[in-house]
Amino acid sequence: MSKPIVSKKLAYKPAAECPRGRPRQFDTNAVLAKAAKVFWNHGYHATSIDDLVKATGVLRGSLYGVFGDKHGLMLAALEHYAEGSIAGLVERLNADVPPADALRNALMHHTHVAAALAGQRSCFIVNSTLEMQVDDEALRAKLASIQRRIATLLAAAVIRGQAAGVFNPTLDEKSVADYLLCMTQGLRVMGRVKRNEDELAAIVDIAMRALTR
Repeated sequence: MSKPIVSKKLAYKPAAECPRGRPRQFDTNAVLAKAAKVFWNHGYHATSIDDLVKATGVLRGSLYGVFGDKHGLMLAALEHYAEGSIAGLVERLNADVPPADALRNALMHHTHVAAALAGQRSCFIVNSTLEMQVDDEALRAKLASIQRRIATLLAAAVIRGQAAGVFNPTLDEKSVADYLLCMTQGLRVMGRVKRNEDELAAIVDIAMRALTR
């Protein structure tokens, strides 16, 4: 997925409420954005606390005090990234255009970004999914929550298209949403190799034809 647009502030305990140590004076959202970039570029396991301290400008003790440990910081950074990505998806799906155009534009966004980032960092959500260890239940739950939120938005877009008479009314919107989610995640993986945006766009066109009557 793409670079986040805007993210609302996460509800972490204010520094003044922390019972130990000096108050932690830093912008949580800014720290999470910087941490997300480090995890996104290098992966969770290859990222050290020293890397995160250097990138965020926040001392190790302060990071631990707010996020618990490196894993806690990664989960918070992933949520921050996902909120921005989902906000962008909402904006594209709710654009003042016909329902089919809105959905296609939202899907095409993945081809633009995938082609632009070919051979680079792909999507933080996809990367985290592929890197997830089998026993990392906290990350699994976080990713499942993100996927549900995206699928819900896609399902609503399908329903709008069905109501407008442009999508097949017999299709189950939840199954279609899972299919589209799978396709978009796959686009981001393929984008690590393919640089030809037209080839990726052709996949979106096939998906859109599958939704029509």
